[in-house]
Amino acid sequence: MSNRIKLKIHLIILSFLCSCSYNPQSNIENSSFLPRASGKNNEMLIVMDSTKFKGKIGRVLVETYGAYVKGLPQPESKFDLRHIKPRKFNSILKHAKNIVVAFTLEGKSLDSQILRKNFNSESLDKIKSDSELFYFSKRDQYAKGQTVLYLFSKTDEDLYYNISQNKIAILKYFEDELKKRVDREIFLKQEKNISKKLYEDHGIKIKIPYGYDLAKNSKNFFWLRQLDPEFEKNIFLYYEDYGESQLKNFYEVFNTEKPSIKGIRNKISKSYLRDSENSKIFMSIQDVFPIQSQKINFKGNSSVESKGLWKLSDISAGGPFKSIIIYDSNKKRMYYLEGYVYAPGSKKRNLMQEISSILMTFDI
Repeated sequence: MSNRIKLKIHLIILSFLCSCSYNPQSNIENSSFLPRASGKNNEMLIVMDSTKFKGKIGRVLVETYGAYVKGLPQPESKFDLRHIKPRKFNSILKHAKNIVVAFTLEGKSLDSQILRKNFNSESLDKIKSDSELFYFSKRDQYAKGQTVLYLFSKTDEDLYYNISQNKIAILKYFEDELKKRVDREIFLKQEKNISKKLYEDHGIKIKIPYGYDLAKNSKNFFWLRQLDPEFEKNIFLYYEDYGESQLKNFYEVFNTEKPSIKGIRNKISKSYLRDSENSKIFMSIQDVFPIQSQKINFKGNSSVESKGLWKLSDISAGGPFKSIIIYDSNKKRMYYLEGYVYAPGSKKRNLMQEISSILMTFDI
């Protein structure tokens, strides 16, 4: 039996054991009577013993969930973290959207004892005997729309090791939930008439949240934008047909070792992304931070995803962008899809989360 399958089985067993003891009221109350989870989508509570939080277990959790988002001009963490002592984990705080509870069987402090008492003896014996068992999750435990992740081990060293070895998995768990929340919020009301027109004119599908306008629509290009006094959000698509021989000219885009989007991005910028009042000014790519590109499979198509910073050629404005270059081998067509924001003096993480959600709805 593989370790992965074994771990899943153990998680199911432990989840069953803990469901009988951790939150007795959750088995009595109907979930429909639970309050809505409160707080912002990116806020996260870490509930654990203060001493352990100040040690290497706390540091590795901060490194995991508080890591900086790539492709932004200023440092912004993936989640806004707040450490909570178990004894202060009250009914108000329990309504948070994202909660991580971490403990081990080591430690004699009051907070460590509080966390351990929430698990029955069978669960604690299972944790003590199986070093591969270190987490399980619960949804809607105290509030609707809530995600709680429990991290545990027999010793502090075991827990630190397990978290360190599984950073990607335990981070992705919350990132996936975050994306679902963002999608529900921004697509609750949509500009379906614009989506319909783009389908008719370009043969593509894309969800457009309420408030976006179709700023430009030409033969093989369209531009969507949402203007606000403090920021603006933009989405544009350019596409062009290429035969196999012509595609070789764009080999740099799909180079497996180091894909580059500069060539095709500059071509689009100089043709479509010029200032309406001064045609000499156009959008270009900043060289302050290198563009981060990687090859991906986008809905069955060979693609390159990139994140970086844009600027106007006169350096009067700039901000972050995310792009996806997609090659449709059936139509012999290359699509360049990009979203970018302009928000001087404001944080840009949440804006780019919306942009990313919109880009991911694109379909040929």
